[in-house]
Amino acid sequence: MPGAGQDSAPVRSLSDTPNNAPASAAAGGRAADASINGGITSSQQGTTSLPNIVTFVSSNRTNTGRSLEATRSGTGRSLEATRSDGAPRRSLSYALRPHAEVYYDSRAGTRREWKRRDRTLMDYYGNNPQLLPQLPFTWHHGWKRWRLFLFAIMVFIDGSIVPILLYYTMRYAGHVAGWIIFAVVTTIWGGPTYVEFAIRTLRLMKKERFYRPLGTDSRWCFDILNWTSVLTITAVTALFIVGSAPHEVWLRVLCMPAPAILYCIGGVLALITLFHLMNWPAPFRLSSTGKGEKVLPGVYYFIEDVVAVNAGAGRPFREALAARYHASPRFRTMLLVQSLFWSIPALVLAAALTVVALLHPIPATVAYGICWAVPFIWCAIWGAITVVWCKRSMVRERLEWEQEHPTEKLEATSSEPLAAV
Repeated sequence: MPGAGQDSAPVRSLSDTPNNAPASAAAGGRAADASINGGITSSQQGTTSLPNIVTFVSSNRTNTGRSLEATRSGTGRSLEATRSDGAPRRSLSYALRPHAEVYYDSRAGTRREWKRRDRTLMDYYGNNPQLLPQLPFTWHHGWKRWRLFLFAIMVFIDGSIVPILLYYTMRYAGHVAGWIIFAVVTTIWGGPTYVEFAIRTLRLMKKERFYRPLGTDSRWCFDILNWTSVLTITAVTALFIVGSAPHEVWLRVLCMPAPAILYCIGGVLALITLFHLMNWPAPFRLSSTGKGEKVLPGVYYFIEDVVAVNAGAGRPFREALAARYHASPRFRTMLLVQSLFWSIPALVLAAALTVVALLHPIPATVAYGICWAVPFIWCAIWGAITVVWCKRSMVRERLEWEQEHPTEKLEATSSEPLAAV
């Protein structure tokens, strides 16, 4: 990333003399290189962190196959470097690297770096208010994104397609009794969800606090997504038991598990958002929000908990998300709008499906297919809209931040590292 007042021409770096070589030999080597390249000047920007690196700026790079031989006085060694146009070197100084849209060091989001650093990301961005806090999670590369994507696909197949396929196939093709059909459906349904719930619960209970919410070290302090999952699993299991217990199953009751999921998740989301809009303090701990503190929009907690625990991003993501929320007004507005966008339609749709399930003019066999298919189709459509919407909002956020903080591309004002070395 170029520094202030730095030449924007392509850059390259050459290995300097060994650390034990005399300073005069290094100076002689630099002079020799400059005379060989004719007009190549040495850059003084950003070389303090790497004292044995000499960086040169070249104004003409047309001959990509040209090799450069640098003779070092007193060492008896020669270095021949063949560089193609614009190809970066691993030894290039941070201050001289091309500007990238994301300047956040992703290593700070790893568990290894989290263990060794002595400051949180909130402290770092608090000391550097000109930087827009970056989230250590991306959908562009890495295994974490595929883990979440595969889990969403499995939930869709297991939660919607399997109950519909098993019921209509076994009823009309196999002429199987209803109580047998739903004995099979109840046994199979929710397998991936239950496994994922067990995994995330064990992660929160580990002695290591990497996955736990901020502000607590208790092994029994679960996040809001865990409690929402308990509520949802309890409601769905109760409906399955009540509907399939009689010899003649109550099919209209068995239409309700999918709407019940909307009631539970949408209701929790709406209630948390209401606390935020009314400025009511938290009655108990909500993930990283302690009791008595200001409640944040509901979507904030769901994003925090899913990425931190299910995707494995841990506390670094919680810290970065908190820093981003407190630093960016547009980010706060986006999360509030998304909370309303997901909670209100979820409750309205759940109420409409309840009417469909209980309305006797609609055949129970038809209502079953509608009630099990519509919620998951709605989630897919709402998810696609959310992705496009949030991408546009975050692009505007970045552009507005760069206009309000023109020093963003410069080096951070705080030279203290995230970790004690």
